[in-house]
Amino acid sequence: MKISIEKLSSVQKKITFEIPADQVQAGLEKAYRAYQNRVRLKGFRAGRVPRHVLERRFGEEIAAEVSSTLVEESLAKAIEEHELAIVTKPQIVAERLVAGNPFCYSAMVETKPEVKNVDYEGIAVNKVIASIAEKEVDESLTRLAESFAQLHPVTDREQAESGDVVTLDYRAVQHGHAIPGLEGKGRLVELGKESLLPGFQEKLAGAKKGQTVEFSLPMPQEPQETESEPQEDSPTATFHVTIHDIAQKEVPLLDDEFAKDYGECDTLEELRAKIRENMEQMAERTAEGRMHDAVLNQILNKNPFEVPPGLIHEQAQQLFVESGMQGQGNVSFDDPTIPEAIREDFSQRAKRQIETTLLLDALVEQLGITSTEEEVDLKIGNFGAASVEQQQQVETFYADPRNRQMLQGRLCREKALEAVVGKAHVRVVQEDIAGAEEND
Repeated sequence: MKISIEKLSSVQKKITFEIPADQVQAGLEKAYRAYQNRVRLKGFRAGRVPRHVLERRFGEEIAAEVSSTLVEESLAKAIEEHELAIVTKPQIVAERLVAGNPFCYSAMVETKPEVKNVDYEGIAVNKVIASIAEKEVDESLTRLAESFAQLHPVTDREQAESGDVVTLDYRAVQHGHAIPGLEGKGRLVELGKESLLPGFQEKLAGAKKGQTVEFSLPMPQEPQETESEPQEDSPTATFHVTIHDIAQKEVPLLDDEFAKDYGECDTLEELRAKIRENMEQMAERTAEGRMHDAVLNQILNKNPFEVPPGLIHEQAQQLFVESGMQGQGNVSFDDPTIPEAIREDFSQRAKRQIETTLLLDALVEQLGITSTEEEVDLKIGNFGAASVEQQQQVETFYADPRNRQMLQGRLCREKALEAVVGKAHVRVVQEDIAGAEEND
């Protein structure tokens, strides 16, 4: 068997195969014997169907099976012998298999990037912790009170007014197709306070219970790259909205009784202090996460490498499914109705995830980081399932060695990042939320 490997890029290779005629013939003979033993044709005894009859009836089918087997066996052998770390499904282009002739085909493969000797020296980042103002505490208290609000059906009128909470179904259509992500049933919307899109609520002014309202709105556009680029007219979408119920919201008073009933505190001031503490802890975690992202950005910038396009596409498809944007119609990530900006966003997120994983895996190996079984068990125990049933589901999930190994790898990557952060120069900055700095 002749094999040649052409390097198309650091992560893409074209492998060309030529399988000799005698190996092709041996494969065909084996396949015809198998067919002869199992095929039952009228007028012939079992195992006695003549070869020429099999060739006429099943020749194309047998040739396809033999070519598939030859591809599978030869490709696996080439991958093993040349130690190719294949990360996506090979793309096969094969000639027609003909008895007495060599069988030739090519395989386009993508391989795992080689990431070695990761440079993580000289990293400097800001850890920006947002200061919690009294206004933010007040807003959090208000949101807490509203979360315990009661809805009372409106019975003395049929028309929705500002301040009402309406239950509605909606869907958006563009060029005759439903827009993924812009449809819902039984959604609660407080008129005058929240909106799906600018102008959405204004179109519902005066709508009555049971009425379906139809209107058009411009869809948000991506910002132009430069001021010199022409601004195209915004594409519009047609909305169909049906209001099913109208209710008014009754929010409990923020007083000591509220603190006792809903905040597990004796006084409102105690509840306020508790909320401030929680917000400060959240601000610390957010600052820590953003600082880690800034460290990752700098490591990625210092250690660029190519990511296989097919791997990015597969991960983007997975993110698209997990986001729920495929909707009830199971719209594909590659569907032409999906805006290019959305596909690009998922692709960029997928690329970042893959780059991060590969880089941290390289650091794990470079720094000799490991995770013990005890650490994995502790992590599983800390997942904090809400019920005994959920805890059993967690334990069953991680009883699978593959899932346990994935968790172990995640722990190792977390350790690797912490090791790099530990060597970085971190400057802690306390700032108001509105004026928080951005890490480069």
